[in-house]
Amino acid sequence: MDEKLKKNLTASNAWVRLVYMLLFALLLEIAGVVMLVIVVLQFVFSLLTGSSNDNLRRFGDQLASFIYQALQFLIYNTEEKPFPFSEWPEAEKEDLSVYESAAVDVEAEAEIVVTEPDSGAPVEKGKAIRETVIELGADEQPGTEADKPESKGQPKGQSKDQPKDHNKEQNKEQNKEQ
Repeated sequence: MDEKLKKNLTASNAWVRLVYMLLFALLLEIAGVVMLVIVVLQFVFSLLTGSSNDNLRRFGDQLASFIYQALQFLIYNTEEKPFPFSEWPEAEKEDLSVYESAAVDVEAEAEIVVTEPDSGAPVEKGKAIRETVIELGADEQPGTEADKPESKGQPKGQSKDQPKDHNKEQNKEQNKEQ
């Protein structure tokens, strides 16, 4: 085994690959900064014009492909050296309309429709609806003793620590929002 280690340490191709790996690690750092600049420019462009810049999107796609290729070389998934030892990667899609734009339409309006949980039918405005609240970290699961009405006259789902008027306040707030 000692001889195998000596052979591996003296192999010139391992040391040449190390030089390439250091070069690509440096290029990845530069590419990361350039990608950050692209992200900021794209955001500013979309704020000013309301849509993204196709040239920045295309270059960002190409740069992302280069980063992927360089990482594949660095982690020994390929022996093919990326740019500048091969061609600059082309954008995967020439027609950028296949990508959904992240531009926000500030004039769009949202309509909230509240539906009955069982039937899916819309609830009339002002009508109280039944609400199931599951608290994260609660010890009890739905369908256990917490859902069963207690003999002391407490409503279903109301804990001993919770004031009786708590559910009424929630329903009032919901009715105001609707």
